[in-house]
Amino acid sequence: MKTVELIEVLTQDNKKVSPLKSPEYRFLIWAFFSLLSMIVILAFSILIRGQYHIPRFWESIVTLMVVFLSCGIVLFKRNIPGNRSTYDYLIHNLIIVIWFSFLVLSVSFTEKGLFSSISEELTHHGSSCVALVLLISTIPVILLNINLKQGFIEPSILFQFSVFALPFTFAQLGISFLCPNETSIHMLTWHNLVLIPFYSLISFLGFKLIQSKD
Repeated sequence: MKTVELIEVLTQDNKKVSPLKSPEYRFLIWAFFSLLSMIVILAFSILIRGQYHIPRFWESIVTLMVVFLSCGIVLFKRNIPGNRSTYDYLIHNLIIVIWFSFLVLSVSFTEKGLFSSISEELTHHGSSCVALVLLISTIPVILLNINLKQGFIEPSILFQFSVFALPFTFAQLGISFLCPNETSIHMLTWHNLVLIPFYSLISFLGFKLIQSKD
């Protein structure tokens, strides 16, 4: 980071600046309270629906967990002025692309093909998954943006995408313990394609919180 940028961050609004905790500590605190909110939502959902699900597709869970940990640590690290590396964004972005590409390709090579499979899947009931993912992700989005507002907001697309991806990945992990349908077409259609426009709105409003002045 340039010296001028560092000075601007430290003197912003002429407020007294307190040193931020370590990125790992701040990430764990955010993850802890996000997890508490998710447990409450999952518990109410289980009470109402009378069912829960133990994931069988653990490859996806492990992949999302790696993305979650990598993205979270990088995001909070780069929230501290001058704390950056050229390859910070490489790991979690690459894994996200591979994960999403796997869903698309696994559906594309079915007998019905990609678009026909998605069209048919949209006729099935999956809106409850969308609603649950949005519920699970809302509080983490708010908490994340409040935390990041305390530090340096990097003016880059990769930073903004990481702010988008972290709660999204967290919610994907949460829904896997409620949704019994682990097929690629269901995950691609309802957990991603239908969900993303609604989640993008929540993420955008949350990111505006970072940019707003006190």
